[in-house]
Amino acid sequence: MNGLMQSITKPAVIWLYGGLGDTLLIVGIITAAMGLTVGGFAPVHWFLLAFACYLGMIWVVTMRILDRIESKT
Repeated sequence: MNGLMQSITKPAVIWLYGGLGDTLLIVGIITAAMGLTVGGFAPVHWFLLAFACYLGMIWVVTMRILDRIESKT
């Protein structure tokens, strides 16, 4: 794998995406409960950003599996 893929497959990136996703989800829940928009973002935008972070986390896990398979061959 090239340098970019090697930096993405580090476990810290999984924690980064997971923590950011959790934070955005909490902000979405709070703004939905209070009926607010923060920075022009409605609660649904915060939920979609959290979903994108969770998809990024799944992508990193997939790349780690691919890296492990390639290293064995």
